[in-house]
Amino acid sequence: MMAAMMCRIGRSALAMRTACGLGFALVAAGCSASAPPPVAVSDKAAAKPTVIYTGPVEKRGSLRAQYQQLMLNIAHIWADCDVDLMRRTLTADVDFSYPGRRLIGIDAALADLDGFCKVATDRSIYFPKDAFYIDTRNGRIAAEVQFRVTQNGEKQVVNDVWIATVRNGQISIIKEYLDGRVRLLQADGKLTYGEDAPFLTPWPPRVEPAPK
Repeated sequence: MMAAMMCRIGRSALAMRTACGLGFALVAAGCSASAPPPVAVSDKAAAKPTVIYTGPVEKRGSLRAQYQQLMLNIAHIWADCDVDLMRRTLTADVDFSYPGRRLIGIDAALADLDGFCKVATDRSIYFPKDAFYIDTRNGRIAAEVQFRVTQNGEKQVVNDVWIATVRNGQISIIKEYLDGRVRLLQADGKLTYGEDAPFLTPWPPRVEPAPK
């Protein structure tokens, strides 16, 4: 899941984030046999999910599953502009930062979400099969994600890394890392969008010149 347009999938001094809901729209191309079937938030979400995950779901009821769900919650917060889910997922004193901004406290995070949702449309977040790095012993989780949005008529598809700290079942620290040059190069036609790539790289592939 943030500040200047260059910094966060295009958002002037606003912020983008991450989060997936308690009933996330799971497009599971690689779920294990023991994983639950795909769950959609609604019929509309099933037709066009805002959050897509193609990998295995952690064992239901496990601490790893709780951590994974927290990060998926972050995706739904930003894709669906879900204020209630943000309040449930983040601690009251959350420390949230992304290129160009650092926000302290849930109220600051909620204001950032509100500003983003007023200007961004066609929001969706994609997790590849190998998205998650979970460390329950130290209360840490990271994920590779692809954030897709349209802002000011400009389509932007940026590969991000989210790193979070978990405290008492909520996220207390979350940091977002991305390269703000990507959206500019996409607008210039120099980088592809690379949507739904099975392996996310820091930059999507370059646009190959037409053969002469």
